[in-house]
Amino acid sequence: MCAAREEIDQISECEKAARDRIEEAEKRARSIQEETDKEANALIAKAEHDAKKRATKTLSEIEGKKGEIEKAVLSDAQQKIDALRKSAEKKKAKASEAALKILIEEA
Repeated sequence: MCAAREEIDQISECEKAARDRIEEAEKRARSIQEETDKEANALIAKAEHDAKKRATKTLSEIEGKKGEIEKAVLSDAQQKIDALRKSAEKKKAKASEAALKILIEEA
């Protein structure tokens, strides 16, 4: 009976040791999972920051190009307007001269 009791005690100790090892392994697994989550979140945050930075830079470049295009279009439009005004002034002057000649000849 004493040997059986010792065997039961030994089995109980082995079970306790096994439960302790399982508990320790679970703690290590949780710790590894938490550390992995932290690293993943850090990588995601960095990737988001880098993407926002690139997007901001690209947007800035696009705005700059847009401004250049608008400036070129406005300059071209202004040149055309100036040319039309000059042409209109010449035609107006010729029309005035023609009208004046007609009035002079009729008089």
